[in-house]
Amino acid sequence: MKRATLVLPVLIAIFALSAFAGENGRKPKGKEEKQAGPCVGSAEFERLKTLVGRWESEMPMPGGGKGAMTTVATEYRVAANGSVIVERNFPDTPKEMISVYHDRGGRLWMTHYCAKGNQPQMSLAKSTDGVIALELVEGSLDSPDESHMHSVSIAFNGPDAMSQTWTMYENGKETMAHTMTYRRVR
Repeated sequence: MKRATLVLPVLIAIFALSAFAGENGRKPKGKEEKQAGPCVGSAEFERLKTLVGRWESEMPMPGGGKGAMTTVATEYRVAANGSVIVERNFPDTPKEMISVYHDRGGRLWMTHYCAKGNQPQMSLAKSTDGVIALELVEGSLDSPDESHMHSVSIAFNGPDAMSQTWTMYENGKETMAHTMTYRRVR
């Protein structure tokens, strides 16, 4: 009697697991994984993946006097099974900003988490062999008049050299464009 009491729950568990798993231990039809390997995206997205690592640039030191320079960093890493690229500008500083690049409908998109406290979304505006340019998607800010990063252009200047040009807008007009030239340090 004890043996039958033990065997019955085990058989029920095996039956339940096999019904969930489907044939040959696979998930039932319609429940297949979307992609078995790492995500492969648009040509622009895959190009951005080549930036993985740490990059440094020299820029004028605020309040440092004429000719005073400081080193700033940007880091890139791939996450979420290759479906996003995380960019950290000024990592580990109070002004750290994060941009997350991903494909949506086969087109490159980015959300920029700015030190200004807003999150402009940008999508691919132009792509050439050497430059990827993204521009603001209307409606991604609380107000189009607020000060925000409106566009970014990334120029690939060699395997260990690149530059970024960030353009800021306020009240519908460009207020600043700043280019930083980077070298890969790892």
